Amino acid sequence: MRSLLMAGVVLTAVLIGPAAVADATAERAMLDRIERPQVCGPADPADAGTPVADMVMVAGFGTGGFVVDTAVPEAQAWFNHAVRLRWAFEHKEAVRAFRKARLLDPTCGMCAWGEAWALGPNLNGGGNDDASQADALKAAREARRLARRATPMQRQMIDAMVQRYSGLKGTRDRRFALAMDRIARRNSSDVTVAAITADAWMLKADEWWDDDGKAKDPGITRAMGLLEQALAAAPDDPGAIHLYIHLTEWSDDPHKAIPYGERLAALAPGASHLVHMPSHTFYRVGRYRDAMMSNVNAVALDRQYDVLARPPGGVPGMPLHGHNIHFGMGGALMAGGAGEGMKLAEWFLATYPDIPADNMWRQMVANNAYANYGRFGSPAQVAALPEPAATHPMLRVSWRYARGEAAARAGDAAAVRAEAEAISTLRADPSFASGPMAAERRDFTELSQRVLEGRAAMIAGDADAAIAAFTRAAAIQGQGEEGGDPPIVWYPTRRSLAAALLLKGDAAAARAKVLELIEDWPNDPYSYFVLAEAEAALGNAAAATEARRRSRIEWIGGDMDLKLA
Repeated sequence: MRSLLMAGVVLTAVLIGPAAVADATAERAMLDRIERPQVCGPADPADAGTPVADMVMVAGFGTGGFVVDTAVPEAQAWFNHAVRLRWAFEHKEAVRAFRKARLLDPTCGMCAWGEAWALGPNLNGGGNDDASQADALKAAREARRLARRATPMQRQMIDAMVQRYSGLKGTRDRRFALAMDRIARRNSSDVTVAAITADAWMLKADEWWDDDGKAKDPGITRAMGLLEQALAAAPDDPGAIHLYIHLTEWSDDPHKAIPYGERLAALAPGASHLVHMPSHTFYRVGRYRDAMMSNVNAVALDRQYDVLARPPGGVPGMPLHGHNIHFGMGGALMAGGAGEGMKLAEWFLATYPDIPADNMWRQMVANNAYANYGRFGSPAQVAALPEPAATHPMLRVSWRYARGEAAARAGDAAAVRAEAEAISTLRADPSFASGPMAAERRDFTELSQRVLEGRAAMIAGDADAAIAAFTRAAAIQGQGEEGGDPPIVWYPTRRSLAAALLLKGDAAAARAKVLELIEDWPNDPYSYFVLAEAEAALGNAAAATEARRRSRIEWIGGDMDLKLA
C-alpha cells in the first residue's frame, strides 16, 4: 500500500510541477488521468467507503499540525493529517481522520477538539446544521474532559470550541472569533492559531467587501492582518495561503495572492482543493488558462484520491468535485481550451447524470458543460447530446443554448434563431414564474435567448438587431455581480455588444465598451480581439497591434471571429 500511495504522490508532483501550471506533456497526462477507463465512471454515491479504522493516509496534503496531548505516534500522525485535510477543505475526511486519531488514543483531548473543529462551520457553508453542531458540541465537551495533558493554550482552544457550539446560535460565530482572538493575541507567533482565528472572523462576517473592495466588517480587517502576519512568518503554510486567496479574491487587490497561489499546488500536490485554489486568484486577475489547468489537475486528483482512499460516496460524494469541474470549464471557455473544456464537460455530465429536478443551482452550473459543447464540440458531439427531460427546464435551456452556439460556429443563422425561439417557448412556460430561484432562472433563460438572437443577427449582418439583443443580454447580466467563482454566465456579454457596435460601424463605441468591460474581466482574450479590430477601424495601428498581442496571451484556441465574440 505504501508504494501505491507514494506512486500517486510522485505522479501528482510530476504532473503539477513546481510552478503549479503544467506544460503540454503534463496537461496531456492529466487529461488522460481524467478519461482512463479503469478509474472512470461515476462512483456509487451510496458507497460507505473505507471504515475509519482502515483509513489510509494519502500523502501530498502539505504541512500542518502540531504536537498534542498524546504519546501514541500514530495518533499524533493522524491528528496532523486531519489538520491538513481540514485546511484542504476535505471536511468529511478530516472528521474521519480525527476520529481515527481518537481510536488510536482515546485519551487524546485535542483529537476530540479536532473532530469538533472539522464538524463545524466552514467557508463552503457546511457545518451549520443542528445535527453537526450537536455532534461537535459533544466532541468539544469530551475534549474538555480529556484535556488534562493538553497545554494551557490548547485548553483555551478547547474552551473556545465549546463556546462555538453553546448558547444562542446567532451569537456563536462571534463568541468563537472573540475567544480565538484572545488566544491569538497572547500567542502572536503561532501560525495555526492565527489561521484558525482569521477563519473564525471570516465566518462571522456576513459581507466581506463593499463594491470598491474595501472591508465592510472590522473582523475582515483583522483577518487580513492575521493572515499577512502569519504568511510573513511562514510563507509556505498551506492553510494560511488557502484562506488568504479566499479573502483577497474580491478585495481591491486580488493580485496580492498571486505569489502564494503560484506555489500552493507544489506545497500540497495531493490535495485537490488546494491545487484548485489558485484558480480563484488566476481567474480574478485574468489568467484563464492557468485557472483552467489548476482545475484539470484538481479533477484528476479527486479521481486519484478516490482510488487510494475510497472516501464515502466516491467521487460524486466529494462536495467540491463539481466546483473543480465548473471552474475548469469556465477557464477553458475564456481561454479557448477546447480539448480541456470538452473533457471536463464530458466528465461533468457523466458524473452528475441525475441532477435533482429541484436543484436549480446545479442545473445552472451545468450550463458551462453545455456551453463547452456549443463553443468547442464537433457537430456529431453536439447532435449526440440527449435532450434533457421536461422536469429539468434549466438543462433544456442549456441544451438549446449549446445547439445554438454550435449552429453559430457553422454560420447557420436560421438554426441559431430556431434555438433562440425554442428557449423563448420555454420562458413562456408558467412554471418559470415560480419555484426556487425563479428570478435567477428567468434572467438566465432570457439572457441565453438574447445571446443566440444576437449571434443570428451577427451572422445575417443585421447590426441593429444584434445591438438590441446584446444590449438586453448585457443589461440582464449587469443587474447583479458579473463575477463569481466562476460566473454562472461564462463570458462578458458586453464584448458581444462591442462586436455588434463594430459591425454597425461605430468603432469608437465598440472601443469604449471593451475598455469598460476589461475592468471587470481583465485580460479577456476575445475582448482584446474585438478591441484590436476597433482600433484598426479607427486608424490606430499601434494600438491595434498591442491589443492583438494581448489577445493572444491568454488564448490557446483557433482563429477568433467577431460573429462569435
